Amino acid sequence: MKTTLELPDNLMRKIKILAAKDGRKMKDIIAESLCRDLHIATPEARPSLRDMTPVSVGRLFENEGTEDLMEDTLNERGHRY
Repeated sequence: MKTTLELPDNLMRKIKILAAKDGRKMKDIIAESLCRDLHIATPEARPSLRDMTPVSVGRLFENEGTEDLMEDTLNERGHRY
């Protein structure tokens, strides 16, 4: 979405310098900063349930068959994911 913001000149200069040094777009730097500072998770930043290390109270599941075991455990407990 396009929008117009009025930002201080010195802030824009710093963003332009940072963008040039990092080889990034200014809009990406601003968007990432806003998401980070406002504690807004971007979709790609949120981990998938399957990317998390499955744990249970008092034990850690073994790696082999973990996804199926985790899914079965969550289903038994009535969790939806």
